[in-house]
Amino acid sequence: MPNNQSKPLNGVDIAWLRMDTPTNLMIINAMIITETMDYQYFRNTIQNRFLYFPRFSTRPTLDGGEYVWEPDPFFDLDNHVKKVALPGKADKKALQQYVADQISVPFDASKPLWQLQFVENYDGGNAVILRVHHCYADGLALISVFNSITDSSANVAPFSYPSKASNEDVPHNTDQLTAYQRVWGGATDKAEKYAKFAKKLSSEGMNVLRDQDAMNKLVGDGVRAAAELAQLATMPADPKRTIKGKLGVRKTCAWSEPVSFDKFRGIAKVVGCSINDLLLSCVAGAFREEMIDAGEELDGRRAHVTLPVNIRPPEDIDQSQNPDALCNYFGTVFAALPVDIENPLERVYKIKHDMIALKQSLQPALSFGILYASGLLPRAMQKTLTESFGNKTSAVLSNVPGSREPRYLAGAKIKEQMFWVPQTGDLGLGLSIISYGGQIQFGLVGDARLFPNPERLVNRFVAQIELHRTDIVASYIEDLVHPTMVI
Repeated sequence: MPNNQSKPLNGVDIAWLRMDTPTNLMIINAMIITETMDYQYFRNTIQNRFLYFPRFSTRPTLDGGEYVWEPDPFFDLDNHVKKVALPGKADKKALQQYVADQISVPFDASKPLWQLQFVENYDGGNAVILRVHHCYADGLALISVFNSITDSSANVAPFSYPSKASNEDVPHNTDQLTAYQRVWGGATDKAEKYAKFAKKLSSEGMNVLRDQDAMNKLVGDGVRAAAELAQLATMPADPKRTIKGKLGVRKTCAWSEPVSFDKFRGIAKVVGCSINDLLLSCVAGAFREEMIDAGEELDGRRAHVTLPVNIRPPEDIDQSQNPDALCNYFGTVFAALPVDIENPLERVYKIKHDMIALKQSLQPALSFGILYASGLLPRAMQKTLTESFGNKTSAVLSNVPGSREPRYLAGAKIKEQMFWVPQTGDLGLGLSIISYGGQIQFGLVGDARLFPNPERLVNRFVAQIELHRTDIVASYIEDLVHPTMVI
């Protein structure tokens, strides 16, 4: 077993730890829906596989001015694994309400910041809700943890330790959801350099950005990095509107029924875009409908979303091979969604063009460096720095790739997976897209004041798929009747 000694938190993990607010907790909430599962087998699996990762038996504490991962001397699995039952019909509406209520519940800081809730009566089987503070790991790392505690068949091995995932269990296909999985613009190569840049930034202040020689020595992109950072700093904040406003404490959540991955792949292939471009266009179309219903003027408007981007090297994605290395290792980019464009094909081509340029930017590495630096600064300075960038968008949109083949937890087949991404600062909307077993599902977590009916927006995401398909067919017929002249 890996050792469990106190270890310091890195700058990024500290930043996430200190980012909690009453209206937005930095907790990743995830859920699986399974066939009937034996609770004791489930508990044994968590005991032997989940706790194989030493971080989950530690808590972040401040020791002599330094944040460290301290082993919990009174660790008790019963404090973290709970059996619960839904009221009434125990249907999707009841589960949705239960999850929404849990999203706003903070952790007890005297214990490790995670919890698993075993829902014993849902849809003829079970649901399992995982809540873990973002300072422990990012979404891609948690997907790897999930793969390591599950099996590729129904053979129950609750007492075994995780083993290296097979190639079919780790989604390497670049046709999968790539915004989080694929490395953009050499961001992995730059990440370590930007960590050094972050430490210098935290100790010497923003004036280091004006020292081109120092920037070149640190990251090798002095002029370009300073220019991109200046562009980000001067980028105006997204205005308050239908999808962005004053927050309360309560949340709502929803998730779609599974949609065949082949449906997305088929449309993307015909259009000549990536699946991620198509997904972003669906989100933009759903936002557009919400704004039109609210009477907003959309001419020339854009709605920005924050996209997490993986900067972890491919050889480090399988966390079971180095269980001590759980952490947050991603950057972010700001994607502008053209909500003013009505035509789905025109909209997806615009997004494709913009994303090609964005993938060549330094935004992922820069944002990683800024977040790293903010964790090394005093808390008040972190708040100012992160809020200056966080208010530039209207939502967080995270898409992560799950297993292409069905997985089994404690002998029970997993039918669906879902997660809900936390929102920073004054953002009131988090969107999640996950692939699993040849299907894609949309999820939403939102402020209850802004999104009292989250199912409507989720349904609009799904409906946009058919609108894209219909527009493709219409364009094809138009070309047959009135062929485009090539001069």
